Amino acid sequence: MKQIFGILTALITAILIIFMAQMIRDGIYPQPSGLNFDSNNELRAWMETLPDKAFIIIGISHGLASFSAGLISSLTAGFSRMTFGIISVSIIFIPVMIYLFTYHFPVWFVVTDTFITALFGFVGVMIGSARYVN
Repeated sequence: MKQIFGILTALITAILIIFMAQMIRDGIYPQPSGLNFDSNNELRAWMETLPDKAFIIIGISHGLASFSAGLISSLTAGFSRMTFGIISVSIIFIPVMIYLFTYHFPVWFVVTDTFITALFGFVGVMIGSARYVN
């Protein structure tokens, strides 16, 4: 039960981090009115007008979300900490990859975000699972 609570808490925290960062990005770089997400051409044209800072905000949120998911679930699991940390990071990593490959992000951002999300998640799991428990 403790492990499930840890995974749920980790995922809720990660989702909140991503949503808050998306809100910040939308506040700084708002979407054009009437943007049709079903039209690949409109979406691609809008993505090309965004500055690099908009993508960096998204990348930071994915990295922090992955780190917090790995850390929280590893810290709260009583046993098999690394396993439950990796499960949480994987649950975050998969939707991030779907998000990256669904929309027309620049290639540099897809590669960087994939690396940062995986690395930060791994670091979170390692820090959370290294704690000694009696």
